Amino acid sequence: MSAADVLDRPAPRVPEAHVPPVQLRVLVADDQRDVIEALRLLLGTHGVSIVPAFSPAEALETSQPVDAALVDLNYDKGRTSGTQGLDLLTALQGRHPGLPMVAMTAWGSLDLALEARRRGARDFIEKPWDDCRLVDTVRTQAELGRALRRLAQLESELLVLRQNGGPKTAPDSIENMPLLQVEGLLVRRAMERHHGNVSRAARTLGLSRSALYRRLERHQIAQ
Repeated sequence: MSAADVLDRPAPRVPEAHVPPVQLRVLVADDQRDVIEALRLLLGTHGVSIVPAFSPAEALETSQPVDAALVDLNYDKGRTSGTQGLDLLTALQGRHPGLPMVAMTAWGSLDLALEARRRGARDFIEKPWDDCRLVDTVRTQAELGRALRRLAQLESELLVLRQNGGPKTAPDSIENMPLLQVEGLLVRRAMERHHGNVSRAARTLGLSRSALYRRLERHQIAQ
């Protein structure tokens, strides 16, 4: 089962009050301003804002919290090997462990794609890109990144509760957990935290009520 299947599986429509769309935030590293602008316009129409970086150094200096990163592999004029972007992937992974990253290049090859994955990239996009695939890929990884950050926050809050006399059970490790299991754990803990209040749990998770209802059904979590 792919990440897109996990996060975007259709479900029956659930009536709900209007909820503003969740705005995801993605670091986009590319030296070409026209590419940055094209991605800003494309992703912006699908609920994703971008934090632009025009060099590896600028990408590493970004202080804004992001849900994922879209990283071009070549920056200096005439460079096509991808080593600059590969090194950036490694550096970002070291600075932001677990940040979902997508590599992007106009000079793709199987070896380069495999090396990008070894450096931490979860997917690989070739230029010129297909709009639908790029949007689906970036949104899927950004939703995963947002979920992992929310889960880390909940883990921290649960640890504080335990230290103050709450349950003593050790927190579940998310290392190497399948995406579906991570999502289920996140949803279950949000519902427990808010005592089954769907509206509050949805706000904590950064989801609409209908999106949370789909996940409750998927993981068979009682409301």
